[in-house]
Amino acid sequence: MISVLLLAFSGPNDPPAKCFRTNEFGDLPTCTYSGGEWVRSYPSSGFGPGPGGGGGFEGVFVLFFVVALVAGVAGTVWKVSTARRMARESGMSERDATAMSLLSDDGFEATYLASNLRGRPTTPIPAATPGRSTADRLRELDKLRVEGLVSDEEHETARRSILEEL
Repeated sequence: MISVLLLAFSGPNDPPAKCFRTNEFGDLPTCTYSGGEWVRSYPSSGFGPGPGGGGGFEGVFVLFFVVALVAGVAGTVWKVSTARRMARESGMSERDATAMSLLSDDGFEATYLASNLRGRPTTPIPAATPGRSTADRLRELDKLRVEGLVSDEEHETARRSILEEL
């Protein structure tokens, strides 16, 4: 009976106890004093941010999950394409590089090391044509340097190579 009297005489400064009761989702109501009485309303208990959406925690979790999933897929695509490129450039099997990078913990690193140790496939340097003398070859090399077709370093390297064949 006393509580009924208190509710009957409560004013805008004294919200009643019903303004402090949660609903089944644990949400507190919004109480407003309107027309001489307290009116409570609960926010809708929807998913994600917005009124009654639990503060957006679920939406943030879903966003984090989607970003992590996209980053994982993008990382895997990059890893496989890079491993295949390294294998192709070094003359290794692209299928093996793909399998290694996907199916083992250190497969990408192993592909990187193997491709660098193996090096790039090189085309053999054709042997000098027989019949040309060493002097002719050296004159031609000097002519190429004068014309700017070979650098000084390339000239010196080729000159040593020609002289070592003697």
